[in-house]
Amino acid sequence: MSEERRTSAAALASLGEPRPLTGEDVERAASSIARAFAWHEPWGEWVLPDPADREQKLVKLVADDLRDRFLSHGECWTIGGACTTVWIPPPSAPGGDVFAARRGDEEYAVYGERGAALRAGDELVDGLRPEGDHWYLDTIATDPRFRRRGLGARLLDHDLAIRDSRGQSCALDTHTPENVAFYERRGFRVTADAKLPGGGPDVYVMVREAGGE
Repeated sequence: MSEERRTSAAALASLGEPRPLTGEDVERAASSIARAFAWHEPWGEWVLPDPADREQKLVKLVADDLRDRFLSHGECWTIGGACTTVWIPPPSAPGGDVFAARRGDEEYAVYGERGAALRAGDELVDGLRPEGDHWYLDTIATDPRFRRRGLGARLLDHDLAIRDSRGQSCALDTHTPENVAFYERRGFRVTADAKLPGGGPDVYVMVREAGGE
């Protein structure tokens, strides 16, 4: 085994097991999420086409959202801050009304000329979401340094086991066929698809019933 591989394996092991995200994790988790979406997801380039400050803007947006809403009203899990899942609770859950709008006016303004397209995209996806109570996977992201090492699969499987134990269905949206296949292997199915406005990427809305049926 090469020294680089040994170091990577040691770093991977040091991240530990899935656990709830805490305030102390926010900065690292936000940085990991920002790096993943800035450089490895088509959504990042669509909403922030200038690469010069794309990652920096996303770090602040993600950190603020985690602190302001998700830590108190959502559900967040992490593996050492390097891989994180962020869940929106059902509308009927306590605090669920906090997520009635995905973003506020101030956040849309950060995206500049892309703000209007992003707002239209959010409204489009909201209209494609399934009716009724369900948990919505707002974000899953792995620090690019740990990509393709199984962290995302391990964390999502952990989360879905919780959903199943509580008899809860869930949904999400994603943007690439590779991602669709990843979720299909875990019981999700595509229920709607569209093209995001303003030259945006494809979007696929996926649903999973409790038990992966």
